[in-house]
Amino acid sequence: MKTIYRIKSLGYPMPPPLVLEFNGELVHQFEDRFGELLAWRGYPFGAPPNDTFGCVWGKLEKQVVTNISRSVVSLASINRDHSRSFACTGLLIEWQGRAKRKCTVVLTSASLVRGRDNEDNVDKNLRIEVFLPPNQRCDGTLELYNMQYNIAIVSIKNRFNAIRPADILCKEMEVSPEKVVAIGRDTIHGLLMGTTGQVKSNNKDCKLNCKELQCSTCNITKAGIGGPLIGFDGSFVGMNFYDGSDVTPFLPRLVIFNLLRGVVNSRIPSESGEYPMRILDDFMVGEKYRWPVPEPYWYHGELDVDMDELPKFIGRILN
Repeated sequence: MKTIYRIKSLGYPMPPPLVLEFNGELVHQFEDRFGELLAWRGYPFGAPPNDTFGCVWGKLEKQVVTNISRSVVSLASINRDHSRSFACTGLLIEWQGRAKRKCTVVLTSASLVRGRDNEDNVDKNLRIEVFLPPNQRCDGTLELYNMQYNIAIVSIKNRFNAIRPADILCKEMEVSPEKVVAIGRDTIHGLLMGTTGQVKSNNKDCKLNCKELQCSTCNITKAGIGGPLIGFDGSFVGMNFYDGSDVTPFLPRLVIFNLLRGVVNSRIPSESGEYPMRILDDFMVGEKYRWPVPEPYWYHGELDVDMDELPKFIGRILN
């Protein structure tokens, strides 16, 4: 009964008969981790399991790792029935505001608040939770969004301590580094996840139709959606997405800069009571972009029968 309740509370479909009893697997879940795991100071559950120990965090300077650990958060959107709708990663960034009144907001994917019945609309009934380990957790408010380019700006209700918000809007994008690191925040305990790769010269392997997307060879999971792609020097390269392919699509920093530069010097919409507001993208025209996320499903290899492998049974021939 506890297992069934947990599955429902996490927003997953119920398993078919026998799949759960025979230890079936839930594919494309938000709890799937990737890359090398990094625990926060005081983590009480021992060293996290790592198949790629030393492949990521040991290659980055200590200051870069510190900045990442204090700026990358996990987010979840919660339905009215208290079940989870979506989970992803976000990046704390500096917001200039009016009269240079800086504040900290979260840059993440608009999939966090996208309506299930109409993907072009925001589900305003969702409650947003923001978590920065080890114990900073609060509600978030959707301030700005753009469904065409799948980005969202979320403000945090409480002031987080000891944070290092990234300044990604200070200037336009420079040349992207060839070697990059995709970052995510684990949805269970808030472990940092990191995996390295290279920026590809094209996006032909990407399943998403956004023409401005680039791709890296980093291998992430759904939990890494909305997380930052950075260079080895800590520079922000773009925001990651997940389409179930062998590459990781990301929205380049320049595109994000162009979307936000018209509003970054304004106060956040909740201060005026008019929120959330759509970020205009009139400078970018073309086809409508779709951002499907692989749906979770139950799988068990022993119960997956190939019809071609079934033996043929020939009955008795009656004269």
